[in-house]
Amino acid sequence: MATLVRRLRTSVAPMIDVTDPYFLRLTRLISPFGNHQLWTEMIHANAFSRGRIHLDPVKLAQNLPLRELEDFADNVVVQIGSSSPQDAHEAVDTLVKLGVRNINLNCGCPSRNVQMGAFGAVLMKTPTVVADIVSAMSEAARGSGCRISVKCRIGIDEDESPEFLHGFLSTVTGQTRHKDELPIDIVLHARRAWLNGLSPKQNRLVPVLNYERAYEMVRSFTNTSFIVNGGIDSVDSVVEHLKLADSVMIGRKVREDPWFLSHLDQHVYNVPEHMVPTPESVLAQYTQFADASHNTYGTRYSVLARPLFVFFRGRMGKAMRTHLGWTLTKAKSQNFSHKNVTYSVQFGELVQEAVHAANAEYAARSRAPDAQVAEVGA
Repeated sequence: MATLVRRLRTSVAPMIDVTDPYFLRLTRLISPFGNHQLWTEMIHANAFSRGRIHLDPVKLAQNLPLRELEDFADNVVVQIGSSSPQDAHEAVDTLVKLGVRNINLNCGCPSRNVQMGAFGAVLMKTPTVVADIVSAMSEAARGSGCRISVKCRIGIDEDESPEFLHGFLSTVTGQTRHKDELPIDIVLHARRAWLNGLSPKQNRLVPVLNYERAYEMVRSFTNTSFIVNGGIDSVDSVVEHLKLADSVMIGRKVREDPWFLSHLDQHVYNVPEHMVPTPESVLAQYTQFADASHNTYGTRYSVLARPLFVFFRGRMGKAMRTHLGWTLTKAKSQNFSHKNVTYSVQFGELVQEAVHAANAEYAARSRAPDAQVAEVGA
């Protein structure tokens, strides 16, 4: 393992339609101690080089966790997708100017749409192209302190040989670098990617996990920092993998239960239980953030509500999710005009309405008037 340049040893994986700025805000409120690195959804480099989203405050707020970049930039990673060194260079140059301190190149997504754009996992077939893209990214980040990394799989289609993976990593990390360019970090998903025949979801489940292949690379590339990803879904598994890797990345487990980060805080980082935020305080802070986001950028309530559908768990979770959905639908129908929706009630008020309705339903069913949403996050 390489000598760590940062103390973070756990990361929240980049997930399309999950790790948007609102989900990342919620995870940081659940775990405010700075223990976990937070990754954005993949953003195509073209969004900066051609789409110019950095010049549109609304689009920028939809794609980048601006609130987290204010005081947490060292622990936020922006993932980009690209098959063009020029586009990647421009994207990194723009992101660095926006205060981003960590940028990752996606070489692991097997989606058909991504393949058609010649980026993602299909890039592993052309390691010299990846090396050129990474070189352009490093050049754009030179002297800024911004770290560049590559996220890839342990193999592609039929080839999961150590020779294939070693050759890819050697090509990507082995280029001579300018003295002001930081070394390349690697995020290694311990499953191969099947480019044909499997959906992205199936590619996260069907290919067999091969941690030993990942750790062969950790042992071989002693000057490279490795984050290991894939199937890590318990505190015990996190602890075990940290004995062998510099860091671990958790995806689906956090997507399904963001409160898992709180368990890691307590059992990996030794945060005392009394310091862990309560569900009530997290919800209050999140709705305050959501109201500000809507008032400033016009963020849709459906987008703001999405992270909350995994926030509520336990016996009350289903009732809360149902009432939140009903409340938002009712508010939208009452305020719909042509193609625009203007809400007369703040998002936080709608969430509280849903909480009260869920509490009332649960109390009626359990015949316990004092029943509360005590199992939020359980």
